Amino acid sequence: MVPSIAACQKSSLYLNEHVTSLQGPPASFFIHYWGGKPRHRGNTPHAHSFFEICYVADGVGTYIHNGITYPLRQGTLYCSKPNSSHHIESDSGMLLLFVAFDIIQEASDPEVVEMFDRLNRFHHLFIADTEQSAAVLTWKALIDYCSGEKIDYPKVAEKLAHSLLLTSLSMFSRYGGSVTAENGTESIYSGALKEAKDYIMSNLSHKLTIKELAQEIHLSERQLSRLLSEQLGLTFPSWIRNERIKRAAYLLVYTDINIEDISSEVGFETVHYFSKVFADLMNITPAKFRKAVRSNELDFSLLHRYLQAAVNRSLS
Repeated sequence: MVPSIAACQKSSLYLNEHVTSLQGPPASFFIHYWGGKPRHRGNTPHAHSFFEICYVADGVGTYIHNGITYPLRQGTLYCSKPNSSHHIESDSGMLLLFVAFDIIQEASDPEVVEMFDRLNRFHHLFIADTEQSAAVLTWKALIDYCSGEKIDYPKVAEKLAHSLLLTSLSMFSRYGGSVTAENGTESIYSGALKEAKDYIMSNLSHKLTIKELAQEIHLSERQLSRLLSEQLGLTFPSWIRNERIKRAAYLLVYTDINIEDISSEVGFETVHYFSKVFADLMNITPAKFRKAVRSNELDFSLLHRYLQAAVNRSLS
């Protein structure tokens, strides 16, 4: 059920006055603001120093993050990262719920602080079709509770708000980063390989060599090759190929960029070669993959696990 405009506005007033600090465990947060904006038609490009989770309660639009466009519709949950340029656009207007916050590191468990650091390295934090997720159901319960005639138990609002942030962040950690998230074997990256991956993801459109990458992270080519073999079971060319295809899959799902431009953005010289490599790894062509996801033949929430399984097949 879509929250009423009156409930969104009334709950925002209460939350901004009374729910500005959330204490753990396992994490504590400082809240910059809460909001429930009806008929939101968009804003100008901007950036801020904190995380901002947004939920599209009604309507359609687009979210533009670092130059890439994502479709927004009812049920979309996304998060703007610190210092990232972003804005939204909507012709008809959307009912948008949002909360902006920082984690209080000294009052949070180390693993949660590490999760925040990992989320900040994701290319995007964007999940479609979250209507029945724990995060969204908690958000709706929070609005309902805080828009009542009387708030009998303020601690209930705090607990709901705390649960909202934790469940949302957990979802983004599992699914929101999609094809760039660390998982499985990637979670055992050494510091050097994490640094290498960050460099790769920033330079996928360029030709990458093991010599260049080794120099960037201050290792010899032999040391880097050994790290890849021991920790990931990959050669340098296969690692680069996998990262290019993962990035391409994310662009196919979450943007309207045409396939030829995607092939160029992830570093392929021709769209024909890109399509061949994609199909070899994913067992489906780029065009059919995009169509399958958008027609719900491939569930958004299972996308990341689908991608990882495809990559694992390539290693066997």
